[in-house]
Amino acid sequence: MDLFVGSFSIRIVLLGTLQRVAAVLWRRARRWAALLLLGLCLPLYAAPLRVNVLLSEAGGSYSELAGALRDALDAGAFTLTIGTSAAPPESTDLYVAVGMKASLAVSHSTRPVLSVWTPRATVDAIKRPAFSALYMEQPIARHWALLRAALPEVRAVGVLYATLPMELPGLRRLARADGLVLHEQVVTEPAQLGANLAELIGKSDVLLALPDAAIYRRDTIRNILLQTYRQRVPLIGISRNYVQAGALCSVYSSPVQVAHQAAGAIEYFAANGHLPASQYPQEFEVSVNTQVARSLGLTIKDAAQLRAAIGWGG
Repeated sequence: MDLFVGSFSIRIVLLGTLQRVAAVLWRRARRWAALLLLGLCLPLYAAPLRVNVLLSEAGGSYSELAGALRDALDAGAFTLTIGTSAAPPESTDLYVAVGMKASLAVSHSTRPVLSVWTPRATVDAIKRPAFSALYMEQPIARHWALLRAALPEVRAVGVLYATLPMELPGLRRLARADGLVLHEQVVTEPAQLGANLAELIGKSDVLLALPDAAIYRRDTIRNILLQTYRQRVPLIGISRNYVQAGALCSVYSSPVQVAHQAAGAIEYFAANGHLPASQYPQEFEVSVNTQVARSLGLTIKDAAQLRAAIGWGG
């Protein structure tokens, strides 16, 4: 009996010891797993990431965007240098080129580049690796959503262009899905712009501006707006400046909104070692020219109501 009890006691002690060892090993395994997971989540750059922000122009919206970008990024994780694109330094981990001029200035650099406020056509023409962009344009579906929310009764939409716009296939699909007629007018000669526009708006309920620099330029936009106004055909613009000049409404992204999206792309680069794919603006606002609406006898929603009507998926 004593031998049996002694053997039983030894087994109990051994079992308790094994349980304690197992518990220790389990705790250590969990700790190693946690450390490994933490290591995987740490930024790729241990030292602050050097970000050189190059502005196409000093002041104005460019400086507002740069200031908002500085505020959006963690000063302990990122070192920002802000300047113009005249002489971009090579001592940087990442360029943030704001505007077309700055983007072209660093297009041949060996450093990664995040281009901001640059037309998609310019970005697509830059054939080099480690170059990503936040396009200047809004997605065409967002423009269309604004048009439908602001002018739900229109049946014929006119578009004017000199070269085939990349937005056109998507625009055709949207018009077809909504049962609207899309009138397309090609301007082959600059001198024919006025005549081509008159022909187009004569059969359209609204003119939807597309980002075509050969059509909508500083020296032509005023006459385009005057001609559409006289014919009582509203124009949907492609920026807030169009609305200030006389367009009915437009969608746009503010410098602060673009800066927040750029900050997200920079943080992605720091964590992954490469830039995200090029993308359109995510956040946006709506601008409405109520005076033009009244003059044209239109009753439309205000900017906040249109923004809500478009929704976040616009």
